[in-house]
Amino acid sequence: MKSIEVQSAGITDTGKLRIDNQDQFLVAELTRSMIIRSGALKFDPGARLVGGTLGYLFLVADGMGGHRGGSEASKFAVEYCANAILNSNRGILQIEPNNEDSFIEELKDMMANAHRAIEERSKSSNGFEGMGTTLTMAFVAWPRMFIVHAGDTRCYLLRNSELKSVTRDHTVANEMVKRGQLAPEESEKSQWSNVLVNALGAGAESVFPDIYKLDLQQGDSILMCSDGLNKHVSDTQIQKTLLDKIDPQSACEELVEMAKQGGGSDNITVITARFLYPQSPNNRMQLVMSLPSEQIVLQDLEIAASELDTSDEEPGEADTLDVDVVKGDMKDTIDFS
Repeated sequence: MKSIEVQSAGITDTGKLRIDNQDQFLVAELTRSMIIRSGALKFDPGARLVGGTLGYLFLVADGMGGHRGGSEASKFAVEYCANAILNSNRGILQIEPNNEDSFIEELKDMMANAHRAIEERSKSSNGFEGMGTTLTMAFVAWPRMFIVHAGDTRCYLLRNSELKSVTRDHTVANEMVKRGQLAPEESEKSQWSNVLVNALGAGAESVFPDIYKLDLQQGDSILMCSDGLNKHVSDTQIQKTLLDKIDPQSACEELVEMAKQGGGSDNITVITARFLYPQSPNNRMQLVMSLPSEQIVLQDLEIAASELDTSDEEPGEADTLDVDVVKGDMKDTIDFS
């Protein structure tokens, strides 16, 4: 992956009215690594050697289904995605132009398998019945960014001082707008704006994720959030904050405070990331040693049948990869010209 400097931060807050926080988020840098078992070099057995960066991962999930259920669903979904990406048999971390079709199918399979796993957990544990979660995940292998999305958590792109929403909310209100039953400017305040038509779990038969593909540019920023932010902070306010607060942590803190001042009626989660070319290009390799520490197994799941296929057959032709953004089976382009 070409060298890129990524400045990122994430923050979550319970808000002013809720007593618990059912949001989850993850900001991660994905690297190559190996664990030393033995050798003549003076490495401690069990030490981990870490090499270069493969990509970056950003996730936001907003749980639903009561105190225990919502928290469990969002936590489970974030851990599941990290688990699936790190344990993929198809090399999900290696995205080349000739295997993007396969990568997109991998993302769809990951969401479908996470949905089924949440449904199984819901049915097998008291207090988790009907639990579900939204999920928006961005995976960046510079300059390409893939986004997989279900629900009303959001991803925005800031380019050349202009803010655009990449994702669309999977709500009844949005469906009414598409059918001409509701004016777009009325959708945010509609009683149907909080009613989801697509999510992981929640008793649904399946999930129908949108998949987006973008080529990032030097100077781009992304913002991901739960609906606790956009309920009280407008896109114009988000845009101004990202332009005024260059430091990602400061931007996150400012936006959370704005949402709380606006009412803070829900949990608030915000991730921001800026993509810049380093001022001094790095033409060196590094090998970093991480000493052994306690290892905790977060998830131990049976691998879904769809993830066991290690066939080398070429994927079929896709009809949605010649555009800037892929939305499930729909085509769309974000225009910044």
